[in-house]
Amino acid sequence: MTVQELPSPPAQASRPRRKKVSYAEAPKPRDVEELCEQYAAVCESAVHPLEIASALEFDGLNDPAARKRYGVSDVFTLAEEMYRRVPRRPTEPEPTPDPWRVSKLRPALHGLLYGLPTVCFAAADKLLLGHGVQTILVVSLLTSWALSQALAYLGYLRLGQGLPVQAKRVMLAGLGAGLVGVLIAMGAMAMLMTVQIPALLFGLGLGAYMLGATVILVLGEERLLFLSLAPGVLSAIVFLLLGRPEHLERFAWGALGATPLLAVGLAVACTIKAADVRGRSRSRRLGAKPEPLVTAADLRKAWPSAAFGLVAGGLLVFPVAATMPGHGGTNTGALIASLPLALSMGAAEWMLVWFRRRSQRLLRQTRELRAFAARAQLTLIAAALQYLGANALMTIAVISIAYRSQLVHMDWTLLFQIVAYMAIGCSLFLALLLQGFGFRIFPLAACTAALGIEVVFRHWGVFGQVKICAELLLVLAAYAGWVLGGPARHAS
Repeated sequence: MTVQELPSPPAQASRPRRKKVSYAEAPKPRDVEELCEQYAAVCESAVHPLEIASALEFDGLNDPAARKRYGVSDVFTLAEEMYRRVPRRPTEPEPTPDPWRVSKLRPALHGLLYGLPTVCFAAADKLLLGHGVQTILVVSLLTSWALSQALAYLGYLRLGQGLPVQAKRVMLAGLGAGLVGVLIAMGAMAMLMTVQIPALLFGLGLGAYMLGATVILVLGEERLLFLSLAPGVLSAIVFLLLGRPEHLERFAWGALGATPLLAVGLAVACTIKAADVRGRSRSRRLGAKPEPLVTAADLRKAWPSAAFGLVAGGLLVFPVAATMPGHGGTNTGALIASLPLALSMGAAEWMLVWFRRRSQRLLRQTRELRAFAARAQLTLIAAALQYLGANALMTIAVISIAYRSQLVHMDWTLLFQIVAYMAIGCSLFLALLLQGFGFRIFPLAACTAALGIEVVFRHWGVFGQVKICAELLLVLAAYAGWVLGGPARHAS
C-alpha cells in the first residue's frame, strides 16, 4: 500500500529562486530601482533594513558611494528605502523529511491485535464461573495495564534516544519486573479472598500476555504477536461456534494458556537476541561502572503513563464489571460492546498520525496565528469525527456478527453500553493525542475524575455511564481545541 506524501510548499513551485549577485562583481546600478532588482533575494527575505545594509556594506558599498551614486545620506537610509520598495516574499526552506510517514496497514494490524484478545473473554465466559472471578479479572487488567504503559514509555524513551540495545535491555528487565508485579497481585487476591485456581491462572495469564505483547509491539515485531495469539483466538472462535461444548473445555483452556506463554517467550527472544552481553562483560573486565538501565528521573517521567494506564483500564473495565452477574462470569453483552472499541484503537493510531501530518502542513502553509488556530481546530474536529465513524462501522459489524451468531440479544441496555463505549473510545483518542503533544497531566486528571464520579454514582446505571462519558469527551475536546490551536506545540 502506498504512503501519502506531503506536497512541497506552494511558494517553491510558483517562484524560482534568484541567484544573489554581488554589488562589487555586477555592473553598478544607475538608480535605487535597479539596485533593488539586483538585491531582490536579500530584500524579499529581510525582516529588517539592517540585513540589507549589511549585505550592501559586505559587497563594498559605503556611505560616500551611497551619497554620490544614489543621493542618500548613508547606507542605512538606502537600505530603508530598498526595504520599503520591495515586498516581503521570504524564500521557502527546503522541505524536510516527513517523520510521520507510516503505512496505513500497520495501524490496521494494531487494531486487530488490540481487539482479537477480546474473543478469548467471550470463550472463557463458561469457564470462569465462581466466586471472586470478577475481582480477579479487574485486578489483573488494571495491574497489567498500568505496568505495560510504564514499560512502553521507558522502551520508547530509549528508542527515541537512539539506543536500541539499551531499549531491549530495559524491556527485558521491565518484563521480568512486570511479571513479578502481576504474580504478587494475584497472590494477594488468593490470600484475601477464596477463588478458584482456574480464575487465578486466567488472571495471571492475562497479565503476562499484556506485558509480553507490550514488549513485542514496542520493538516493532507485530507478526510475532499474531503468532502468539493464534492458538488462543482460533480455539476460542471454534469453541464459540460449536456452542461451547463441555467435552472441549479442557482443549479450550489449554489453547488459551498457550497464548500468554508464547507472548512472553517471544518477547524474551526479541530482547535477548541483540542483548549487549559482550559489551557488558568487557566493561566489567575493564573495571568500568555499568550505567543504570533506568534512572530515578526516568521513573518520575514514567509515572503519568502508568497512572493513565490504570485509569484508562478502569474506564474500560468498570462498565463491564458493574453489570456482571452476582454469581460470577462475564457479561457477554458488555464485552461485545467493548470489542469495537479495542478494534478502533488501530483507527485511533492512524488518526493521530493523520492529525500530526496535517498540522505540520498547516505550519508551512499558514502565515497568520488566527488562521492557523482555526484550521488546526477544524483538523482536530475532522480527526475526531473520522475516528467516531470508524468506531461506528466496527460496532455495526461486530454487533451484526454477534447477533447472527446468537452470542448476544439486542436490547436497550446494550445500545446504551455501545454509546458509552463510543464516548470512552473518542475520549481516549483525544487523551492520547494530547499526550503525544506533551500534555500528560490534564488528560490524566480528567479521566481520573470521570472514573471517580462513575464509581461513586454507579447506582445511576447505564444512563449515568453515558452521561459521564459524554461529559469527559466534551471536556477533553474543549481542552484539546484550546491548547492545540497554537503553532508552538506542532513545531516539535
